[in-house]
Amino acid sequence: MLLARAGISVLAVDRAAFGSDTLSTHFLWPRTTGLLAKWGLLEAVAASGCPPIEQVTADYGPVALKGRPSAVDGTAAMYCPRRTVLDRLLVEAARGAGAEMRDETTFRELLREGSRARGVRLQDKDGNVREVCSRLVVGADGLWSPVARAVGAATDVEHETLTCGYYAYWSGVPTSGVEFYVRQGSDILVFPTHAGLTCIWAGRARGAWEAYRGDVEGTYHGILALAPGLAQRVVKGARATPFRGTSKLPNFYRRSAGAGWALVGDAAYHRDPLTGMGIGDAFLGADLLATAVLGGLGDGDARLDDLLDGRLADYQTEFRRRTQPVFDYTVRAAGLADPSSALPLYARIAESAEDTTRFMDVLAGALPFKDFFNPVNLSHLMRR
Repeated sequence: MLLARAGISVLAVDRAAFGSDTLSTHFLWPRTTGLLAKWGLLEAVAASGCPPIEQVTADYGPVALKGRPSAVDGTAAMYCPRRTVLDRLLVEAARGAGAEMRDETTFRELLREGSRARGVRLQDKDGNVREVCSRLVVGADGLWSPVARAVGAATDVEHETLTCGYYAYWSGVPTSGVEFYVRQGSDILVFPTHAGLTCIWAGRARGAWEAYRGDVEGTYHGILALAPGLAQRVVKGARATPFRGTSKLPNFYRRSAGAGWALVGDAAYHRDPLTGMGIGDAFLGADLLATAVLGGLGDGDARLDDLLDGRLADYQTEFRRRTQPVFDYTVRAAGLADPSSALPLYARIAESAEDTTRFMDVLAGALPFKDFFNPVNLSHLMRR
């Protein structure tokens, strides 16, 4: 969408049908809705019938913090749109900008000129094969990116999977906004979304996966029982979808730029879903990559390949700089350590509206963890 709006000729393909569902919790913090507002799409999300989020609750058992993060670039709105709605909205916006969009089309092979990517070989649902030459190939193709494999993109920062879990959509489960519950070895995420449904994720430490998948429903409700008020609401509701789950939630950065290619979204960078940052980081990557490409394509002269590659390298550097605090905080939080030792600190934070907002800014990825949880600030909080 962003490249097409700037007059670049773009072909986007997806092996699935556009608008189909995908494994995803789908919370949009203000740093995410801020980009939608910048792109002129936030009103469309609001008009889709998605309920606005007015409050975030971070519940640690005896202590719960309730508030909302600061606005980002003038946008304070928060939503949890179904991917079936959000993805279709983005596809139509790209089409409206002039991009050629082809679904049910599969990437088969990278075309090369020496060591440089020069296009792709594609296959449609009828088995027809097409070669497309291009100045740039972008893999926005997810965690197990075939484009990343084709270009040999190394994983140069990696932490093991820390959690696993299942989620389902529920009807008749009222919420006061988004709810995060953290207990030792478990986490629960609650997101109100379209059609009066609530998406509820129940996670555990990765080592519990075999037992979990052996009794999904029993284990899921056992985790919800750690938050009795939520569990009571769920009992009064009805599950509207099957459970969906995964134990494959690695935390990594891949090399995401090279000679005529780039990676964006989960293909470039993935972290545990506990903090609800995935879509926001994907949008940030798209915005930074589009800026880099527009600065590097020049007038199409092949002699400017070095300029493009340099801008792509700058994209990788800037993206990592912007997301490293989120990555580090997520890896820390996904350890699901016993929160009891931090309860006195959380209680002090909850006493102050200003400190609660700053805490929410950490959760939202707008304030680096170390800028709030540092010895000087912690000493101030505990003395207050």
